[in-house]
Amino acid sequence: MKSIFNRTPLTPNTLAPLSLGSIHPEGWLRAQMEAQAKGITGRLREIWPDVGDNCAWLGGDGDSWERAPYYLDGLIPLAWGLDDEALKKSAMDYIEWILSSQREDGWFGPEKNDDYWPLIICVKALYQYFTATLDKRVLQFMDKFFKYEYKNIEMKPLKGWACARGGDNMLMALMLYNITGQKYLIELCKKLKAQTLDWPNIFHTFPNIQPTSRSLAWERLNEGRKDEGEGLVGADHPYFHTYYHQSHGVNVAMGLKTPGVINMFKSGFKEQGGFKFGWQKLMKHHGVAYGMFTCDEHLNGSNPSQGTESCAVVEAMYSIETLLGCGDFGNDLPDILEKLAFNALPAFYTADTMGHQYDQQANQISATDAKRPWYNNGNDSNLFGLEPNFGCCTANCHQGWPKFVSSLWYATNDDGLSAVSYAPCKVKTVIDGVPVRLTVGGGYPFSETVEIEVSVKRPIEFPLYLRVPFWAKQPTILLPEGEIMSVRAGEVTCIRRKWISGDVVKMEIPMEPRVTRWSHQSAAIEIGPLLMAYQPKENWTRIGGEDVAPLWQVTTDDRWNRAIIRSEPMKAVFQGDNEKAFKCGEAPVKVLAKMGIAEDWGKNGENADQTPIQPVVRKATVETVELVPYGFTSLRISQFPFTETAE
Repeated sequence: MKSIFNRTPLTPNTLAPLSLGSIHPEGWLRAQMEAQAKGITGRLREIWPDVGDNCAWLGGDGDSWERAPYYLDGLIPLAWGLDDEALKKSAMDYIEWILSSQREDGWFGPEKNDDYWPLIICVKALYQYFTATLDKRVLQFMDKFFKYEYKNIEMKPLKGWACARGGDNMLMALMLYNITGQKYLIELCKKLKAQTLDWPNIFHTFPNIQPTSRSLAWERLNEGRKDEGEGLVGADHPYFHTYYHQSHGVNVAMGLKTPGVINMFKSGFKEQGGFKFGWQKLMKHHGVAYGMFTCDEHLNGSNPSQGTESCAVVEAMYSIETLLGCGDFGNDLPDILEKLAFNALPAFYTADTMGHQYDQQANQISATDAKRPWYNNGNDSNLFGLEPNFGCCTANCHQGWPKFVSSLWYATNDDGLSAVSYAPCKVKTVIDGVPVRLTVGGGYPFSETVEIEVSVKRPIEFPLYLRVPFWAKQPTILLPEGEIMSVRAGEVTCIRRKWISGDVVKMEIPMEPRVTRWSHQSAAIEIGPLLMAYQPKENWTRIGGEDVAPLWQVTTDDRWNRAIIRSEPMKAVFQGDNEKAFKCGEAPVKVLAKMGIAEDWGKNGENADQTPIQPVVRKATVETVELVPYGFTSLRISQFPFTETAE
């Protein structure tokens, strides 16, 4: 399938996604995807009734809301990303049932569901399936559903979650417009915009500068939510929509794409800058070192012991992946995406992926069923298991890695290819009628060298756009004939040439440990796109669950309260074995740093207390400490107190 660019009158875009299945993972990334296929995604249908054969999305009398649609939205890109026939067959069971469920008027799905939101998730999943297979039934299905919306949206308006997440609805209508050119779809988007939470204005004015626990107690918010119910945006009672939805972390993560989506058909200052406004303020007021904002379940400040919901991580990634294909929103999007993918995403899984956390913490010294200062999540939220706290993450965690794989490279509007990330993969596409293959090797981000080998059926000229990460020190590109190009960090370099099979472009992107600063004058150590963390010895204890998916708590007896000594040098060690998935075996990159014990840094219940601003550190406690990538840890300190010297 040829990549689809925006039709007139939509805002022109320079990048467009490749069709699903054009990019296949290699190396450590393939191992990660295969672990998911053998683990939670491959087995969920057999072990979790909410998406099992009795669920309403397969014709049974079980769950009829968002869980099976969420699962399908990750199952499809995993199946076609790995070209896994068993996963494809399982996905087809849901697809065929959904397609056959559509009524004459365009509505579809289980009879007992009357909510737009799970239907929109289904449409997202089906659109991915269409790009992989060109099954025209999907286009007819989408057209019929969107005509239902167009005719009925005033009488049967969006409500609740569908209002907060209307950007996904508009996005799918615009994707269909780019294929069919039917003008009613743009008019539909205007109607949907009027009923969707005003994310461009929210991100521009950003009223949520305080932790929600400080600005509005959960008991008060929940009471307002009960009073309001699932009413419309703009209803008289302010709590549910004004406070609940715009501070709900997953809604915010989904909402990040909405200004860019609206900008496609209604361009304006707030729409063009919506993501930038929102992301900067989110990270300023709620950001932590793994590159995400806290939300346990609502935005809750920048203390590294607050939690971030797994759903919010994968939805933030999808929002960025969407924005990359919507238009030009700046060169920093790939860096933000990589930081989430290489840190926050793997951290919430167990090695076999059968367990996950609902909430993860930048400073996580125990994962136990103990009361923590979450905003409104349960005590079990940072245990590792099949369904800690609530099942939405069990259903929705599957999309993270597969959609990242399908977003590693984008097509360009001048018939070229553009790199978003250099994670190992194979890219297969057709340019000007010629099959083109790229093989990306080197083990990035666990290596400073990237190799891109080009294979073509016959010599062909096309542009290759290579992104240089913002952190690269004196990066260079070696062209096939031996010419060395000097490039600058944070920029995109275009290599336009006639390619022949066997051409190799080598990119050197040196990584040096660097210190970044976070809330309460804490410090983090990063190398390349990786956040590094001190990992104490982890004691895993099963406390429940089934044998196939146990429920685990994790504790440690080690001292964790360490501080960075600013005057001491740091050393990076690349160990070369970068074929294993996260949390499998020894970390391929380490940083050696001098640290001492911060004697005045203790616990607050089961959490690490706030990092002390002027820690007391004795010289006798200073030693060389080994830091590993954050994504390899289940317990860790990643935001440290920072001191000039030890006493």
